Amino acid sequence: MEKLLIIFFVVLPHNLFSKDIWIYSDYGTWNDGILALEQFLNKIGISHKRIYSDELNNRENFDDVKVICFPGGFSYYYAQYLNETTIENLRKFVSNGGSYIGICAGAYFASSNVVWEGQEYPYSLGLFKGNAIGSIHQISAWDSYRMTKITLNQNNTITKNLNKDWNVLYYGGPYFESNQIEFDVIATWDEYNNLPAIINFYHGKGKVLLIGPHLEIDVNTNSDSSLFASELFDTELDWNLLERLFLWALTSDFSSYFNQYENRDKICPNPASVCIEINFGNLAPSEAKEIKIYNILGECIMRVGAIHELPQQRIDISHLPTGVYFARLGNFTEKFVVIR
Repeated sequence: MEKLLIIFFVVLPHNLFSKDIWIYSDYGTWNDGILALEQFLNKIGISHKRIYSDELNNRENFDDVKVICFPGGFSYYYAQYLNETTIENLRKFVSNGGSYIGICAGAYFASSNVVWEGQEYPYSLGLFKGNAIGSIHQISAWDSYRMTKITLNQNNTITKNLNKDWNVLYYGGPYFESNQIEFDVIATWDEYNNLPAIINFYHGKGKVLLIGPHLEIDVNTNSDSSLFASELFDTELDWNLLERLFLWALTSDFSSYFNQYENRDKICPNPASVCIEINFGNLAPSEAKEIKIYNILGECIMRVGAIHELPQQRIDISHLPTGVYFARLGNFTEKFVVIR
């Protein structure tokens, strides 16, 4: 039996970002989405905490945080529970260099005008001076959900070297339109006239990222601590795209950081129980024909053909017992853990 010589070493982590992420978690937010976001941020090593309306309403500023994220839920209640001083402080926070990430309801909340089920609702935050329109019945009318396709704009720096086509979870998210503000399109809805599904732009010195699909929900595994939509199937791990989006919001110079970040070997999720997605980035030699999986004894127990046209590759590990394993492609090896 083929064996791999395994040498263990430990790299002590350091906190890349001196400031963390606040996740708005008050009335109207979707608990599954919050749990999934927390597991995602734990996975990529970014510190975070939940924050509530009373805390925001009693703060003079938000100087001790890098990014404020408003997750999925019901944006109407976000507007009801946050006072006008807090809304103004949010605008100042972004204008002065902070970042705002809105997912589904959080994206509606950031828009100056929401068109929901044909009815218009003005919102006062207005980071995005335009319309957020949903639900998109051509994909799935509220409150149903399903997988749908988006296409990444590969001219956007954020999506460099990622697959162009993605299957994502749709659950009431908007598309975006505006003739009052310049914005960059990250992805478009394939099933609705290729209209914007994910956008980013600058507001003063700060950054705004608005996400229509629920990339935080990993429908194929329990890595997100949610069973929502577990009956569906995804063809790739959307956390890989979400990680790129969050890194854009977190870093002051994304282009420079990306060159270093892109060359990291990685396996997601890790630990895993059903499948892993492996990305050896630019390190994988083109002549390597297969990915080999080794157990803790160094024995090769699986071989999977390497598909070099894809930056990421998903591997079924549902048959493997709990333990530590190693995936190898060419000369490069990554460790992962299987849990049951």
